[in-house]
Amino acid sequence: MNVQEEPLIKPRTTLSLILVCVLVFFVLSALFFIPVPKELQNKVGGAVLNTGHIIFFSLFALTFYPFTKGRNRTRLPRFLFIVFMLSLLIETIQSTVGRTFQWEDIMRNELGAILGISIQMHFQGPHKAHWLLRIGLLITIVTAILVERMPLIEKIITLAANN
Repeated sequence: MNVQEEPLIKPRTTLSLILVCVLVFFVLSALFFIPVPKELQNKVGGAVLNTGHIIFFSLFALTFYPFTKGRNRTRLPRFLFIVFMLSLLIETIQSTVGRTFQWEDIMRNELGAILGISIQMHFQGPHKAHWLLRIGLLITIVTAILVERMPLIEKIITLAANN
């Protein structure tokens, strides 16, 4: 007798989750095009806002990377190229609305996308052969993000020590 196992996440729930992620993505994407408030134009505020690039593009990758076709070997560079082009477009449009074009933001967007992809790959399946690769990628990208965000951590520590 074959007993059919029920999937952990039902297709209808998955579709609802994807639609919510897409909606949140588009609502948050508007934040790239509004001027930065005066309160956040100091060094700490700017550093916190720059962290938003990493978070946003992590969510972007978690939402849209599963829809790319092909093997990871080909779809990963293709997806990162799409993120690069999208980042370039965002930065170009930002320069027309009173914000500055920053290559560092494009790098943060790529770091965020790689983080999202590595999280996606980590939870993709129980393939033991790729377990070490997935953990290595996740540790490497988290380390790169921590190194890139170290000035923010130093500013927060300095700010806390002065108060």
